[in-house]
Amino acid sequence: MARSLRRFSLFSQPLDRAVYLAYFLGAVVPLMALAWVGQRFVSPDDVDARLAPLAAFVGLGILSLASFLALRRTTNQALARLDRDNRRLASLLAAAQGLQSTEHDQQAIQGALEAAVRLVGGGWAVYLEAGGREAEPQPRGQAGAGVEAILARSLPELQRLARAASEEARAVHEALPGSALWHGRAVWATAVRCGDETHPRTLLALHAGDGADEQAIVGPLDTLASMLGATLRGLELEEVQRNFYTHATHLLVAALDAHLDYMGEHSADVARYSLRLGRALDLDEDQIKRLHAAALLHDLGMLHIDRATTDLAVLRQHPGLGAEMLRPVRLWEDLAPIVRHHHEWWNGGGYPDGLAGEAIPLESRLIGLVEAYDSMTSATSYQRSCPPDEACERIAAASGTQFDPRLAALFVAMVRRGEMRL
Repeated sequence: MARSLRRFSLFSQPLDRAVYLAYFLGAVVPLMALAWVGQRFVSPDDVDARLAPLAAFVGLGILSLASFLALRRTTNQALARLDRDNRRLASLLAAAQGLQSTEHDQQAIQGALEAAVRLVGGGWAVYLEAGGREAEPQPRGQAGAGVEAILARSLPELQRLARAASEEARAVHEALPGSALWHGRAVWATAVRCGDETHPRTLLALHAGDGADEQAIVGPLDTLASMLGATLRGLELEEVQRNFYTHATHLLVAALDAHLDYMGEHSADVARYSLRLGRALDLDEDQIKRLHAAALLHDLGMLHIDRATTDLAVLRQHPGLGAEMLRPVRLWEDLAPIVRHHHEWWNGGGYPDGLAGEAIPLESRLIGLVEAYDSMTSATSYQRSCPPDEACERIAAASGTQFDPRLAALFVAMVRRGEMRL
């Protein structure tokens, strides 16, 4: 209460005092000076003439104060609108940052709903989505205290508004028929489309009011809905790309295994070993994803080589061939260097480029190590399998020549602790 009285008192704000001081110095003081000068030149017996400047001074002072009060009201209204617009802009900027960093559609929807509640200055927000053009939109998210009661009472009406906003591609701003009054005001709903006609999505904001602030709500809410729609479309595209990436990779691995007539799942096993060693090295998630995909596709170049050939020079072409197959595909282009160098040796004695030490990509060194272990411990048509202990002895013996000493020591220790059993 004290805060409210202070807010509406005459000189509670610095701007009030500054404006009135300007009026006082610019209007009242000159009038006082004029009255004083006039009185000096008026006869002492001429009472009416002596009172005239004083009356003018009082009248103009009242007009000055009235002008100040009118200006004060206009200024306060402008500042209130500016403050409201600034809060809404801040909410939109925060929502944009949140949507930009989100990785899941439900997270994006919830963030937009919470921003919508802030944009309307409190109230509720609901997101409805239909599975197709003819399907009934259904709630997929809501925000605001007590929103469940609104949904239970008014869901058919909200669905009608969602359909109207989606089909007409415009904002719909209406009072909910029969809605409970909130401090004497009806519940208003603003619905804006954030998808296309083939995949209708609608963002609804609900608030208690008189409907007079339609434009102040529709504009920011429409911007928020556009951002949400773009984010959801982007996430869908990323999901399609991930699905393509995953399925295409597995199709190539299956074709490679069939071409080489592997006994077991060599590519898959190398990928599993690589993941375990990569996580033991605390690689970040991007490196882990690259490592897993490159391990699955490390022998892709063998598809270009006759599986019956025993020519070592021909067989040694497969890392380069695999890299050339991957490089033109944008989703796989960062795997190409890893595949190309997975047969390089720590001492520079490998192929195809004779790289040595840290010049060899870490993922390539790791795949080369685990592939050697899997080859030694797996039976093939041309060699018997050896026990894990014997394979570890061979790896330890080649540490510092064929293999990165740090990786070799870590891998051998993990095998001996039983952490590499598939």
